[in-house]
Amino acid sequence: MTETTSKPRKSKSGLIIVGVLIAIFALPEIIAVSLQAIKWRPDSTTNRGELIQPARAIEDLEFQTIDNKTVKFSEFRNKWIMVSFADSVCNDACLKNMYLMRQVQTALGKEQNRVQRIFVSSEPIAPESLKVMQKEFSSMTILVGSQQNVAALSLQFTLPNMTAVDTQRIYLVDPLGNLMMSYRDNPNGMLKDMVHLMKISWSG
Repeated sequence: MTETTSKPRKSKSGLIIVGVLIAIFALPEIIAVSLQAIKWRPDSTTNRGELIQPARAIEDLEFQTIDNKTVKFSEFRNKWIMVSFADSVCNDACLKNMYLMRQVQTALGKEQNRVQRIFVSSEPIAPESLKVMQKEFSSMTILVGSQQNVAALSLQFTLPNMTAVDTQRIYLVDPLGNLMMSYRDNPNGMLKDMVHLMKISWSG
């Protein structure tokens, strides 16, 4: 009699353990999605960048890499994304942003694999120049594509008080695909923010 009653108890206890484990791993994501849904933001922040309130979900658009692979912006989710834009010529400010993004990512040490760097040209850049840029910044993704999609993406990164995307800024997109902060000539502040965000976030 004892033997027949112990099996259901063991089975029930196993299900409880499995349920608890699932809840533990799912809870942070549930909280993050819920806070995003109600557009919650803390009353006071210690961020060093310009906070975008509310965070802006980036529409999924299709692009090509310079080696003609088709990618969607959503494919970069689950990582922290640093995004920089340029006009038809990658000038000193453009190159400076690329160096700064690389320095910030490298400074993250063992966490740097949680970051993806992306460069987008708001106007066509000569293929030869793109190839030189890709060689210099090998782990950075360069996105090119139709002018319509590039313009649509640029518009989503245009801040409320601006008429066009700021090519001197570095933009930060969270692992859920939301534009949340931007930085201008503040790599140290960006590094400190990212270290803090990665410490408190399970995603990315």
